This record gives sequence, structure tokens and C-alpha cells, in this order.
Amino acid sequence: MSLVYRFRKFKLENGTYIKRPLIDIVLKKGNKSMEFSVILDSGSDITTVPKAIADFLDLEIENEESEMIGYKGIGKIKNSKVTIIFKGKVQRLDEVLHDVPIAVMQDPEEQEVVVGTRGVFEHFKILFNDSKSVSITRII
Repeated sequence: MSLVYRFRKFKLENGTYIKRPLIDIVLKKGNKSMEFSVILDSGSDITTVPKAIADFLDLEIENEESEMIGYKGIGKIKNSKVTIIFKGKVQRLDEVLHDVPIAVMQDPEEQEVVVGTRGVFEHFKILFNDSKSVSITRII
């Protein structure tokens, strides 16, 4: 069974619109969770999560800080892991990945969650259909 997400219009700072592959996920740790529509980014090596969200979920964050280069420049990160639930149209179609490695962004201005490749793409066949839709199928 595949999860299919339509590309959605996203307004840029200059007022123009672009279509992006936004998918619906839940980030979960223990009994705490948060639901988001996020960018599925095949060009991002790792899933990124703002520090405020990591703090809310009580994620166990490594002490060691490193740098990550992104489209906004160089930022400080710390590593952690989280459960990601990819939302289907009905709950029984949800796909769950446990212990997905993530980069917790240390800059408080960083507010976006982006799903990257590490710990995610190796579990799914992912098909980007032009700028119309993205389908995610679990590899068994």
C-alpha cells in the first residue's frame, strides 16, 4: 500500500508561489507527539527538527555539537532520534519508523521540520511525480 501526498502551494517571502512535496507526519517520543505538514527533501541528508520541538518531546539529545551546512548557511546541531509516523488517509495506513536519526537545530530562529534521507529513504520506495504528487511505499 502506498501513501500518496499531493504537492501543495507554498508562498515564498517575495509573494510568489511554488509547489512543494509536503507530507503529513507525527513526531513521537514516549507519550508525547506533534503533528506537522513537512517538506520531504531528497536533497537533505538528515531530518531536521527545531530545538523547541525536541524540548517539548523530551528527546534525549547528545551533548556534542557540530555544524551542518543547509540552504540558509551553516548552523549548529546536536543529534537525537525520534519515531516518525507517516500519516495515511486512515490510521491503519500509517507507516511508522522508530529511532530515526535527526539533527536538532540549536538556533532558536529555526522553526521548520524537514524530513531528509538518513533513516527514512532506505525503508521506502519514493516516487516524485513531477510537481504533482509524491508516493511512499514501504520496502519489505
